[in-house]
Amino acid sequence: MCFHFSYVIVVEHDLSVLDYLSDFICCLYGKPGAYGVVTLPFSVREGINIFLSGFVPTENLRFRDESLTFKVAETPQDNAEEIQTYARYKYPTMSKTQGNFKLSVVEGEFTDSQIVVMLGENGTGKTTFIRMLAGLLKPDTIEDSESEIPEFNVFLQTPEDKPQVSTQCQTVTAFKDT
Repeated sequence: MCFHFSYVIVVEHDLSVLDYLSDFICCLYGKPGAYGVVTLPFSVREGINIFLSGFVPTENLRFRDESLTFKVAETPQDNAEEIQTYARYKYPTMSKTQGNFKLSVVEGEFTDSQIVVMLGENGTGKTTFIRMLAGLLKPDTIEDSESEIPEFNVFLQTPEDKPQVSTQCQTVTAFKDT
């Protein structure tokens, strides 16, 4: 049983999940196998920006030579030469039923320059959708469309591959010296 004064520490490498889960972020830097330093907690936005920039302003410390940057765009709208370098993927409207569960997918598209995040509770169809895109699971229905299911190589992590993580709430009891 967790009490209202308990807290959870999450170690996460996916920035979108980190943003979704976190109230505060501590950045860690150092040299593998030599040392590590944990910063004070920052707000989520500030912590992610510090990590991406590689610079901790409160400590006037640069821990990475170059910033990590992402180019954000709804669709490629740059020059024609750059647009041609993007691979565009489209998938059709499709559905899949497994037992009492039915997944309905609306036709969509994305490019290889985009990062697409799927968030949802367990059992809402994230893995089923990816398996359909990977050709590992055939849809029950595909609506008439110019789009075909693209061919992807997908690595799916099985429960045996996942690190086992557990959380334990801890309370501190102070004993009076006798």
